[in-house]
Amino acid sequence: MNEIKTLQGHTEGVLALAFSPCGKFLATAGADNTIRLWDTPDGIEIRTLQAHKGNVRALAFSPDCGIFASASWDKTVKLWRTSDCATLAEAEKHTAAVNCLAFSPNGKLLFSGSDDAAIKVFSSPGGSLENTINPGMGDIKALAVSPKGLLAAGGVDLQLLEPTGKLLKDNDNYLHGVKQLAFSPDGKMLAVATGMEKRYEIWNAETLEEAGSVKDSDWLNCVVFTTDSRFLITGGMAVKLWDPATGACVKTLEGHTDEIYGVAVSPDGKLLASASNDKTVKLWAL
Repeated sequence: MNEIKTLQGHTEGVLALAFSPCGKFLATAGADNTIRLWDTPDGIEIRTLQAHKGNVRALAFSPDCGIFASASWDKTVKLWRTSDCATLAEAEKHTAAVNCLAFSPNGKLLFSGSDDAAIKVFSSPGGSLENTINPGMGDIKALAVSPKGLLAAGGVDLQLLEPTGKLLKDNDNYLHGVKQLAFSPDGKMLAVATGMEKRYEIWNAETLEEAGSVKDSDWLNCVVFTTDSRFLITGGMAVKLWDPATGACVKTLEGHTDEIYGVAVSPDGKLLASASNDKTVKLWAL
């Protein structure tokens, strides 16, 4: 694992990133209110979008790669066409900052979580409001949807829900709450990054029980699985590769000069991207 390239262009901290499922693009977004689209694996910037009127906090691509979505502190969710970055829909249904996004496995629904304590469910690509879920935990800071459709929501609690919003499991054993969530590509595990609590948890996505917890010396702001579901990658002040079966840290990647807010793995499993408050995105060979 070594650094391939540093992507520069954002003028403020980079807060979110996502690889397109087709493997052609990396989207990044940040506190400069922009979204930038890069080609992969070369890391050449294709386009800059003056996307929102506030920090862009989340990005997500639809499974078929045709659409990507963005969420902002300006309270809006936007849907964009990947091919030409045209705006397809803008939803103004939240009453506070929107922090997180996740598409359903078939790409027809988009879930968004906000500081207004609600999860909104939008149609894609139309952006019409289909449902509002109220988990009752206050600010929604993290969302993830498993390949089988299980919805995970994080804030002061962790909740596992049916897509309709029916509660299946609730865990409130956190001091500072959940920072980010990620399901393994095989759908069997859920990883929970706890930010200031400096640990990650692994949950069995089939039994809905906690399977392990690993303490670190660093804040854990973000988390993602490798494409083969064997390893876990976290970001704090450094990027770390973990073996969730043993809890061992296999590799530490240093190079960012400020906190890391996002990590993503390319669909072919060969590239890792990390987004930092130092205004850069780094590409690493996996």
